[in-house]
Amino acid sequence: MELDKIILTFFLSILFNFFLINNYKFFFLFFYYYNNNYFFSIITLSIFFFIIGFLEDTKIHTKPHIRLLYLLIFSFLIIYYFNIEILNTQVGFLNNIIFSNKFFSIIFVCFCLLFITNGCNFIDGFNGLLILHTILILGILYFINANNSNDLYIQNRILFFILIFISILFFNFPNAKIFLGDSGAYITGIILSITTIQISNLNPKITPFFFAALLFYIFLEVTFSFFRKIFIEKKSPFKPDKKHLHMLIFKSLNKGIKNPLKANFLTSVIINITYLVIIFPILFFYKEDNFCKTYFSFLIILYLFIYFFLEKKNLKKK
Repeated sequence: MELDKIILTFFLSILFNFFLINNYKFFFLFFYYYNNNYFFSIITLSIFFFIIGFLEDTKIHTKPHIRLLYLLIFSFLIIYYFNIEILNTQVGFLNNIIFSNKFFSIIFVCFCLLFITNGCNFIDGFNGLLILHTILILGILYFINANNSNDLYIQNRILFFILIFISILFFNFPNAKIFLGDSGAYITGIILSITTIQISNLNPKITPFFFAALLFYIFLEVTFSFFRKIFIEKKSPFKPDKKHLHMLIFKSLNKGIKNPLKANFLTSVIINITYLVIIFPILFFYKEDNFCKTYFSFLIILYLFIYFFLEKKNLKKK
């Protein structure tokens, strides 16, 4: 992918989004075909994820566990067809399991994709939240790859995605005129998942726990929500609620400023600035396995502390 084509696509996507806003008011995530079979095939298979999300966006609902099954099947197809694998987890027993059997390896990667795609869908909904977060993660991956790998193709592909998301951000933040929706969130998850795995495999000297820390917010939104519903609230983990971290932050802000629209985009700003600040130190130690393991644990504890603090604060104000 040549740089001039990437820049051209950036401006074309801005014009296309503008056209959609003023004519069809339609949810959209725009991609451009660069005559690269691998790239085009991934996007083509990702259309399955788009369709699942599109049905939800258009109010043609499917049961959560059925939707999860579809996502699992489509993840399996992408992983199997493109032979996507994780070469190292830096966890001994896990390496032994996934490397001893090809099927186990595929299933493990499937669940990684499911965590990230569903996590992206969880945090979508507030103006700029998912898009800004995606741009930050892709920007860090671009920086890491540029300093450790000579793979210009994936470097250009990351730049391409960054510019596409920036073009969508123009119309989504601070006031939303266009949305990713479930369909766009699922494809965003596929982009982040596959790109992160590929960067990890291209740079074996970088500890896998660095990439785990990089995706910690998206990962924890799914994991914590799942266990919170089962063990704390004693209800189905598939049942949606309004108790995610960004929703608690929104409630706290809105009670203070009493302006839902302003509280909406301020929530996105606060979360992403906080993410950038707390993830910054690990950028200097991304090859240090023990440091990244410890820091990843710290991020989990910090997330839980902030969550329960805000939950308690909101309960007191009721």
